[in-house]
Amino acid sequence: MEKNNYICPECGSKMNENYEKPALNLTCPKCGCKIATTRWDDIDLDETIYRIILKPTNEININKVKLISKLTVLNYIQSKEKLISGGILISCKAIEVTPIINELNMVNLKYIIDPEFPWK
Repeated sequence: MEKNNYICPECGSKMNENYEKPALNLTCPKCGCKIATTRWDDIDLDETIYRIILKPTNEININKVKLISKLTVLNYIQSKEKLISGGILISCKAIEVTPIINELNMVNLKYIIDPEFPWK
């Protein structure tokens, strides 16, 4: 996160920042001036569709099967087959990739992101 450099246009004091993505609310503690705007991170503006490709594994457990089922809406047997065979798991925008790969990492599943994911 970048350093707060917002200065009140009314009195010149440093403004307090409250950022709840994408809303940025600035309030001057001295004079009470308020400014509301939006601020987007570069990852939010990335319109590229990324494919998360699951690498095949023989190390199958219930947590891995449940995760694949949750991400793909496949049933238990189909999710188990997806773990064994690998393949495209999901296609999504950049903003959705990070939470998915975090979940895959938590259950030690290996994957590839295509095209290369610049937001790691």
